[in-house]
Amino acid sequence: MTYQQWALIADVYTPMIALACLISILRVMLKSSMQQGLIRLGLVILSTIFIYTMMFIDNILHIWPAFGLDYSTHTAIALVFVAYFIVYKSRLMHLMVISMFSYALIMVHQHYHTVADILTTTVFILPALLLIQSHKFTKC
Repeated sequence: MTYQQWALIADVYTPMIALACLISILRVMLKSSMQQGLIRLGLVILSTIFIYTMMFIDNILHIWPAFGLDYSTHTAIALVFVAYFIVYKSRLMHLMVISMFSYALIMVHQHYHTVADILTTTVFILPALLLIQSHKFTKC
């Protein structure tokens, strides 16, 4: 495949996984509980705000560059939706993790980010996203 074809796949990955997440939330709203669906939507939005806040903080404090790395916003935003599926759709969890791993390989292949960029972003961001998505932080 050409560089442009891989770039197209990378470009559509996050919108596709976001669409799958929104469809899942809409199904919850329509089939079971409007309130539960709105809570899940709110948690996805809160997760998105969190990862962009971290990007903003990194841009100011240069945390990742201090280690010769780059905060991977590509990774972080995709993880928002992967975390949703891990928390709420366990039967799809393995598929989502494989898709995220594949996306990471494409990002490395395309030279968007290094393996270290992706791993450090994931290790830092994913636990917080899982906590937010499961809304355990509200039960403290």
